[in-house]
Amino acid sequence: MAGKTHRIGPSIIDTARVFASEENCHTYLEAARWPNGVTCLQCGHSKVSKFTVKGQVRQYANGEVKPTPDRFMYQCLNAECKYQFAATTGTLFSDTHLPLNKWMMAVALMCNAKKGISAKQMERDMGVSYKTAWYLNHRIRKAMDEGVGDLFTGVVEIDETYIGGKFDERRKRQKYDKPPVFGILERGTEDKPSRIRASHIKAANHYFIGPKIKGQVSPEAKVMTDESRLYEALDKFCDHEIVNHSGKEWVRGDVSTQGVDGFWSLLKRGIIGSFHKVSVKHLDRYIGEFQFRFNNREEQEIFAAVIIGLVIKTALRYKALTAKTANSLPSEIEFSDEPF
Repeated sequence: MAGKTHRIGPSIIDTARVFASEENCHTYLEAARWPNGVTCLQCGHSKVSKFTVKGQVRQYANGEVKPTPDRFMYQCLNAECKYQFAATTGTLFSDTHLPLNKWMMAVALMCNAKKGISAKQMERDMGVSYKTAWYLNHRIRKAMDEGVGDLFTGVVEIDETYIGGKFDERRKRQKYDKPPVFGILERGTEDKPSRIRASHIKAANHYFIGPKIKGQVSPEAKVMTDESRLYEALDKFCDHEIVNHSGKEWVRGDVSTQGVDGFWSLLKRGIIGSFHKVSVKHLDRYIGEFQFRFNNREEQEIFAAVIIGLVIKTALRYKALTAKTANSLPSEIEFSDEPF
């Protein structure tokens, strides 16, 4: 039997067996979305009827012919409503032409890939186009977004790092054209494992880092940082200990930043090894994926957690995902994993 700290994620074989049919997938989504019974998405009425819309044969522009899966639908029995909907309506599954069993296998792949899985690898494994695989991966990453929860307490490690980019000797003030990433790690205890929150910041300075610390760290925490001047003001906010990396000091008693450094190593090896490069525009979503897996590394139901995220979060539209943003950074930091 697996130990307490050993997580067993669903294998692809198990996922293919459990979700062998669209009906099985639909039943699973129904239970995840409505644990107390299906209710109308429009009026909240508890009496609904179920019906099946048989799949059709679709012919594509290239002459390829493929059958579409059956659709399992509900209709509200409220005479003033009569709204028709599915378990995927309004979720991250909405407007998808992929069979649900492929979604389930894609989720299992991303849950089990410690260093992530690229869109190109997903294309090969799932037998879909690269564009579909890229969009699929980002919708699953959105389901993994944990948001900001309670304040970190106990022993907390804080650090910043830089992702990707190029070294430029010509720059006087900033030699590294790399997007900064800021992270806060709460060390684990006997009752719970360590957890981290990380995100891309526009610049590594007090203006961007200060609010994140105050919004995520309790003043009662004991905070560990390196000797960077970014953290000088922490002495006025909480109990603050410094480890002097420039003096080749890595550990002094319980004072270190090795926990958050370990997460940086995992994140960077994943980007270099699996994605090769990632765009600044989507960087937070990649960080969120690694954060989710790290924080849930001992959770036996990580697969179910992602599925619940897919059914309770609003749809991620393709146009919104690929739209240009006013804050886009120079094209020097583009990624091979992303076509846009």
